[in-house]
Amino acid sequence: MKNLLVLLLFPFVFACGGSPEKLSDTPTAGSITVACDESLKPIIEAEEMVFEELYTNAKLNLVYMSEYDAIQMMLNDSARMAIVTRELNAEELDVLKDQQISHANYHKLGYDAIAFILNPANTDTSFSLKQIKSLLNGEFTDWKQVNAKSGLGKIQVVFDSPKSGSIRLLEDSVLKGMPMGKNCFALKSNPDVIKYVQENKGAIGIIGVSWISDPDDVQAKGFLSNLKVAEVEPILMRVAGITNKPIQGNIALKQYPYWRQVKVASREMRAGLGTGFASFMESEPGQKIFLKGGLVPYRSSIRTINLN
Repeated sequence: MKNLLVLLLFPFVFACGGSPEKLSDTPTAGSITVACDESLKPIIEAEEMVFEELYTNAKLNLVYMSEYDAIQMMLNDSARMAIVTRELNAEELDVLKDQQISHANYHKLGYDAIAFILNPANTDTSFSLKQIKSLLNGEFTDWKQVNAKSGLGKIQVVFDSPKSGSIRLLEDSVLKGMPMGKNCFALKSNPDVIKYVQENKGAIGIIGVSWISDPDDVQAKGFLSNLKVAEVEPILMRVAGITNKPIQGNIALKQYPYWRQVKVASREMRAGLGTGFASFMESEPGQKIFLKGGLVPYRSSIRTINLN
């Protein structure tokens, strides 16, 4: 009788798409690994903390890295899903198809942006789209090319990783196939970029805005106390009274040009813990965390109010 029961259960286990060990998690319990673009770390850490407080039997192993590496980790089945700022390309989808996964599941979480940060000694805090391009392609190598009165010397453009999602967006939208200038170089993380800019007067840093967007976060306050955040010319018509920093209202209205969508790309083909966490981030409590963190939730509207 025992052998017959095993034989009856055996086909069911494999019909569900994996071994009993792989199916040990549910939407609110179990343990999985999730890969995440490091530029999104502050907001996703906040989501993880609340989710695990609500569901005490759930354990999320969040691993932070470049956008490219996060997607590769998910494709290699080392992570259940990747939290990034783009969808998979055709080549990446083919990798999933080779593993008998017909498509990736996407969950839209909200919008953030790329911020340009400056040393407090820098008085040039507003840039046109053309100037941003010249800073990135190496046409501008000295701050005197931005402002003839500047005494800051050589320009250093620093970002978080050679495989950064922030750089991928700028390469696509600004450089359009042109190489980055020789004065552009990568460090290892967004905090490394912040530290470098704080210590080098001629530096301009490129970071994910969630590192500085939460006005109540102690770490964000500490970063902003010794930084300036640049304004960038909008792509759309300027709205009276609205500055062009990467703040919530400007991102929501797409006044700030370098906004991007935050989403989950998942290989999970069933209702497991990955689906549970992604669904929580899409739900009202998860969306409020985006709003509180200074970003734009996907399912909520943002109002910009001008105070006179």
